[in-house]
Amino acid sequence: MTKGAESAHDARVTHLLEDNVRTELKVTNDALGLGLADDAIERLMEGVTSGVLYAFEVNWSPDWVKPGQVHAWEEDGMFFARCGGCLLDSPPAEDHESAEAWAHEHAALH
Repeated sequence: MTKGAESAHDARVTHLLEDNVRTELKVTNDALGLGLADDAIERLMEGVTSGVLYAFEVNWSPDWVKPGQVHAWEEDGMFFARCGGCLLDSPPAEDHESAEAWAHEHAALH
């Protein structure tokens, strides 16, 4: 991610980084019984994310997504997939295949 004017892609990368850092802090908080309140976790996430973005070039590129595939997951009984180009998430789908199909069709629009 470049410094300066933030593109929609860069803003999405920032959001995904924040979400990932927040999730890791919550998991660590629970696993170690640290007792951190949600607002403390949010402030820690903001500080860590800000420091990383200030000092490093960041892009979303999970190594578990193989070429030609999309990042897909299940959440609360619904399925989602992420466009690898613009990083937009699919609408909730009833099955894994429909979510992935949406992401592939969306990516073809770029």
